[in-house]
Amino acid sequence: MNKTLMISALSACLLSYGFAHADNHGDNIATSDETFMEAVEAAKSGNYIHAFTLFEMQAEAAQHDAQFNLALLLKSGRGTPQHYHDALKWAWLAHLGGIEKAQMLAEEIVDILPEDTVENVRIAIAERLKERIDNGDKRAITQYARYFREILYDPDYEQSYLWYSIASAVGIDGSQEARDEAASYLEPEVMIALQEEARTTYYGLSFGK
Repeated sequence: MNKTLMISALSACLLSYGFAHADNHGDNIATSDETFMEAVEAAKSGNYIHAFTLFEMQAEAAQHDAQFNLALLLKSGRGTPQHYHDALKWAWLAHLGGIEKAQMLAEEIVDILPEDTVENVRIAIAERLKERIDNGDKRAITQYARYFREILYDPDYEQSYLWYSIASAVGIDGSQEARDEAASYLEPEVMIALQEEARTTYYGLSFGK
């Protein structure tokens, strides 16, 4: 998809901005462009319940543009009662998936929530990303690596380095540079130990065998 549409929580207007999803959208109803556009049209016409249902289905299938739109609906309470916990979850997942404006939305929601709720969302995101990796979804590896640097309250450069190392091993674009940047925060002996751990972890995953 060359264009993705987002819903403004304040104006309920649909806006567009460029974002590539060439490897994400397919013929499956949960990942197809047709389903996404049906949700967009539903929101445009004021049928937020239908829009929410479709965006939720696509969000669960790791479609990051849909995750962002779902977060906006949850934050604004359109098509579903307001739910800041889930709005933050989907906003952060959209951010990790490359939706640039999702980070600003996430920051707005974080300012509303108590810290223990925010921490619960962090845990839920980590579990979701790790499950995707365990199920063989390579796209989740760099998102998991970014999670340790960008979502945790205190960045964990060790885990970020480990997962960027695995991402680099499977050939994900940009992961080598990100791995080396994370390494700059580590002591040499820590990095060597993490390399051993990364190799063990890699060969324990379905795509490392």
